[in-house]
Amino acid sequence: MIAKEEVTDLLAQVIYPGFTKSIVDFNFIEDFSIKERKITITLDIPSASPKIKEQLIEEIKQRFLPKTDLEIEVYVKQPKAQRESSSYGKNVLPDIENFVMVSSGKGGVGKSTTTVNLAIALAQQGKRVGLLDADVYGPNIPRMMGIEGQQPIFLGQKIKPIIAHNVQVMSIGSLVERGASLIWKGAMVTQAIEQMLEDILWNKVDILLFDMPPGT
Repeated sequence: MIAKEEVTDLLAQVIYPGFTKSIVDFNFIEDFSIKERKITITLDIPSASPKIKEQLIEEIKQRFLPKTDLEIEVYVKQPKAQRESSSYGKNVLPDIENFVMVSSGKGGVGKSTTTVNLAIALAQQGKRVGLLDADVYGPNIPRMMGIEGQQPIFLGQKIKPIIAHNVQVMSIGSLVERGASLIWKGAMVTQAIEQMLEDILWNKVDILLFDMPPGT
């Protein structure tokens, strides 16, 4: 019989897709039980993506397979995807009026500095501004906005942005360990950005600025 401590240790090895922290670190384990020949695990995650759900179930089962011969049953609670129709397709971010992406062909050319200056200038003009640090290779926005080390707050199924200089800020740098090495393939980068967009609780934003990864 596997002990509860072993179950927790194995779940702590399951990394949440698109991030570098585990489902235990994010407190996404609602409950688990060990009864007779079955381990039942219930997750409560902020993403409505079926792909994320499937990845988590598969990863959990792969972690337990070499450690126990008990049946593994995983339930994943997810929010319902909020989608609104528009003439251009599906709008999954109805609280955001406009999107501005700041990108460059290579790194080290002042892209993040430009994005931060633009965000603060717009906020000083009375605009409701959001800033998404989508540069997963080198997230500099937390340092530039003076929020390095601060952790966002999880509100139910959503993540609340950090407020700095009257700007709503969210960065991959606020969700990973400081100094962690992020070496991701293109598909993983896209997935991380999409998930951050869906899971962040933006509060009525006039302009959402994206600090994009170099080369995008």
